[in-house]
Amino acid sequence: MTTATTPRPFWLAGRPATGEGTLDVTSPWDGGTLASVSVPTPAQTEEAVAAAAAVAREFAATPAYERAAALDHVHRRLAERAEETARLISAENGKPIKWARVEVSRCVSVFRWAAEEARRFNGGSAQRLDSEPGGAGRLALTRRFPYGPVLGIAPFNFPLNLCAHKVAPALAAGAPVLLKPAPATPLSALLLGELLAAAG
Repeated sequence: MTTATTPRPFWLAGRPATGEGTLDVTSPWDGGTLASVSVPTPAQTEEAVAAAAAVAREFAATPAYERAAALDHVHRRLAERAEETARLISAENGKPIKWARVEVSRCVSVFRWAAEEARRFNGGSAQRLDSEPGGAGRLALTRRFPYGPVLGIAPFNFPLNLCAHKVAPALAAGAPVLLKPAPATPLSALLLGELLAAAG
């Protein structure tokens, strides 16, 4: 394995960005360098948090069909790039390729399920209030809203699927997400960021 000359960018508010430092991602198999990735500065981390907070209300109001379409885009692109993605997981994580393929398959399902949930999530329910005399003939409507941005921290052992388990449901519900992948396995998360950015 050889070191890439230019560090891979991370995703900051939907756009590629680079920080001041870099991190070499190494193979657990032979210790070779797979890639160099850029590491956000503290100021960039604060910028990401502020950007997520700034769009929280607007994103919560996004129509379900738009969120579902973006999640569908990711599930389709992951399915198309399944073998490439499995090899990436295996390289950075050391997982046997057979298990990496299963992880990609599961991740494709997570995004597909999230797209389906985005379409069917009604965000509320009606409840009768006539359990007491003062509530006779009355009905309460409760609605659910995203509380705010989500911070996901993903471990190394399922570097793609555990990112998906944090990102996909949050997006389906209308919450912006900040994701911190494990330093040993950031490449799968960066690929996911690329697919999400392409989804708009």
